[in-house]
Amino acid sequence: MQLPEVSVCIPTYNAAQYLADAIDSVLAQTFEDFELVVSDNASTDHTPELCQAYHDPRFLYSRSPENTGQSGNWNRCLSLARGTYVILLHADDLLMPEYLQRAVQVLDQHPEVGLVHCATQYIEPDGTPLYVRRIYEADRIDEGDVLFRRLVLEGCVVNPAGVLVRRSLYDEVGDFTMETLWGVDWHMWMRLALRTQVAYFAEPLAQYREHPQSGTSRVMATAQNGPDETWLFRDIFRRIPPARHDLHALKEAARRQSAHRTWCFAEEMCRLGWRSAARAQLRAAARIRPMIMAEGRFWALLAATVLGYGWFEQMHTWKQRLFGKPAAQAERSVGS
Repeated sequence: MQLPEVSVCIPTYNAAQYLADAIDSVLAQTFEDFELVVSDNASTDHTPELCQAYHDPRFLYSRSPENTGQSGNWNRCLSLARGTYVILLHADDLLMPEYLQRAVQVLDQHPEVGLVHCATQYIEPDGTPLYVRRIYEADRIDEGDVLFRRLVLEGCVVNPAGVLVRRSLYDEVGDFTMETLWGVDWHMWMRLALRTQVAYFAEPLAQYREHPQSGTSRVMATAQNGPDETWLFRDIFRRIPPARHDLHALKEAARRQSAHRTWCFAEEMCRLGWRSAARAQLRAAARIRPMIMAEGRFWALLAATVLGYGWFEQMHTWKQRLFGKPAAQAERSVGS
């Protein structure tokens, strides 16, 4: 039996309301030499019935007898995939029709490239466009170090909606980690970037559905991202060869940025009115980098979890008037 060139794997759990759109976006690809594997993590909705309605010979539905968690299902996808190239497409995301054709062409023509990703169109739960997230204005191929540095210093700039990877590279680095809930894909992209060149499309060839039921939102509410990021960076820097002093030199900046990112999550939780979650995020930021408690913004935001976010905004306005310049706005992180 001839193996497909690409395995498109959709890990899913109780996402039937979006799953058909994801499946249809794959079956509509202009590139046709693929298998489509839906790995059902013991869903309790009508996912089995939905998948049974598809009769395309490239389609495979596989149901796990028990829920193995997000990472477990992603690893199950890798075990089921038979293609030379593999993409894990979330059940609520979509691919543009030409995505596979363009990504496969790059990997076929550039054997030194092991990972392709792209700009992403963010959409509402109903599919309404929100905004485009891109990290470069033009297509490019870089050494993996370029992406690695951005991942360390800026967070997960690689959106998982459109990432095609050589299967041999996944085999080389191993499975997705089971140690964390937050940043599992981010951790994998850093591991891959340490070993391969990376290609990027500036055109949004994938769509990422943003909704409050996402795993990112749940992690934000519990502040699990703090300890998970601490583990993630400890593990990543352990993997860097000792001779790469230039990459090891990023460690302190990574810690500083992690604490700042966690503070920003606290600010967002406070804005949404989730005050206990905001306080949990602030505690996590202080554990990551205790020096953040020497900054006025830390205590101002902590006060806002009692006095309300409106008070925090008034403080920004007061600062702007006093110093004659705009107060720094907290970054809005999309998460991983």
